[in-house]
Amino acid sequence: MRITVRRGIEAVLFGTVLATIGCEGSDPRLKKLAVGMPKDSVVATMGAKAKRVDPYLYNGRYIEAMYYPRPGKTDPNIEDRKMAPVVVINGKLAGWGWPYWDSVASSNHIPVQK
Repeated sequence: MRITVRRGIEAVLFGTVLATIGCEGSDPRLKKLAVGMPKDSVVATMGAKAKRVDPYLYNGRYIEAMYYPRPGKTDPNIEDRKMAPVVVINGKLAGWGWPYWDSVASSNHIPVQK
């Protein structure tokens, strides 16, 4: 019984640490996004021009990965993984964040830097 309780406590603590790390530096603009928004509304919601836009045409779908620096980050040499990717497919917001972009990129054979 003790081993089970201890492992449960360890799992909760580990989950809390991961959640804290995941939320660190979160971008409040992303909370205003909704799947299906038109691209121009996404750009207006993000309030700034994307640092980089990578367009892809795959199986008749026009996929754009727009990389936005997190608020307060102005380093011109910022790494991709330190920015927030926003993914637009055929002019509509499909999703955002690294888990989503990694999934789309993988399923469409798009190379993404790790």
